[in-house]
Amino acid sequence: MALHHAKVNGVRIAYRVQGEGPPLVLVMGYRLCSNAWPPTFTEQLAHRFTVIMPDNRGTGLSDKPVRGYAIANMARDVYGLLDALKIARVHMLGYSMGGAIAQEFVRQFPDRVSSLILCATMAGGPRAKYANASVVAVMRDLDGRSPEQAARQIWKVTYSPGYLEQHRDLADEQMRREIALPTPLHAADLQFQAFAEFDGSKWLAQIRCPTLVLTGDLDELIPPANAMMMAKQIPGAQLAVIPACGHRVLWEATTRCVGLIAEFINSGRCAPLLLSRVEDNKEIEPTAPDALISTLEMLATWPSILARAGLESMALAPQTMMVGSSSRFGDGKPIVLLPRFLGSDLALISLSIWLKALGYRPVTAGLPPNLEGSSSDHSLVRAIQNIAQRVGRKAVLITHAFGTTQALRIADLHKEWISDVVIIGAFYRFETASVRTHFLSPWSAVHALTELPRVLRNIDMELIQTPDLGCVESTFENPGGSENGNG
Repeated sequence: MALHHAKVNGVRIAYRVQGEGPPLVLVMGYRLCSNAWPPTFTEQLAHRFTVIMPDNRGTGLSDKPVRGYAIANMARDVYGLLDALKIARVHMLGYSMGGAIAQEFVRQFPDRVSSLILCATMAGGPRAKYANASVVAVMRDLDGRSPEQAARQIWKVTYSPGYLEQHRDLADEQMRREIALPTPLHAADLQFQAFAEFDGSKWLAQIRCPTLVLTGDLDELIPPANAMMMAKQIPGAQLAVIPACGHRVLWEATTRCVGLIAEFINSGRCAPLLLSRVEDNKEIEPTAPDALISTLEMLATWPSILARAGLESMALAPQTMMVGSSSRFGDGKPIVLLPRFLGSDLALISLSIWLKALGYRPVTAGLPPNLEGSSSDHSLVRAIQNIAQRVGRKAVLITHAFGTTQALRIADLHKEWISDVVIIGAFYRFETASVRTHFLSPWSAVHALTELPRVLRNIDMELIQTPDLGCVESTFENPGGSENGNG
């Protein structure tokens, strides 16, 4: 199967084409590229369709920039590819994050879609049902792991337990295909951010093409309640829930899925398959954006209430970020906290948990209270260097106003590791020529906690070349990468 490239939407997109017949576009999910599709799945579909499989930006042999990963923009990547191929109308299947791209594609370009298959995906928004925090952590906490280690960690929540027990050899073979073209960590973070922020729920009722919503009943990553909600909201949608299958339902029940997909595309319908034990009529309670406001109010009396209420309130943050709050989700940038100037250790733990819940990678410099001068600087630099090398990006340094002198001194001497300094509780602002500096006013802790995510969000990602990562994160338009996972 030949690999091709097309320059579309400002990036080079790699894609594969297999088979003959009506065009069917397969849009892959988080972190994976086109060679991750199950070979038997694409081969069986290729007997009936011309199967077009792009590598989403950031994956495979497509470019890997540091911006442009919003779901709406990745949908425009697919649109540009179809224009380059001079294909006016397609059937489209989106898996996992690819299902969000497919939803956005049909919203923007409804005349280009003959039928839509949404597999193991969600629409986001207040009615979405998100994975448990432990499952999200498995998918998210991958820095420092090899591609194989990341893949083996992730498959625990993407395959069903029964499949892994009975088909470990097939899972291993699949993993080898996927890690042959690993996805760099920065691209994975930006895809995660985009999927976390996606909210296509208000557009579901406007989808007019025939739609099949497909899921496994054991999906831990994107619970099947999402498929049921989507099937109810999309006019005339068909719902198929495959028994005893996890998130990788296309891998676990390949032949069954191909049959359902082919039958649906050919007739606009498929045999209904719905398990009664899945609670299809249960209302999904919204995860209210007001939860973030309540959390911020609890954290207002920094650091005492922050320390006391931190752990409980931080648990609300991931889903709050995923339903369109003004703070939104982070891009995984490394953040170094100066402990001597940001309050008690307990407050720092809560702040760190909160920043991690928002999608960042915070670390505390770990400076002993009696450490001064060059020893303090050395310890801080070591913490900054360690996190920057591990993540492959420049770090953001956060300090209280009392730590301004040290923070700016370190940032000026180590521009190769630090991109920005954020000063909380600054009584006045001043110009700094050597490093970008952001000031948060001292008059309100609520104000500081509200503004901090906005400030971090507006700081651009800067990749670095490190001894551990080589040129992977800095030469992001080349096909290599540093890590990979499955989702």
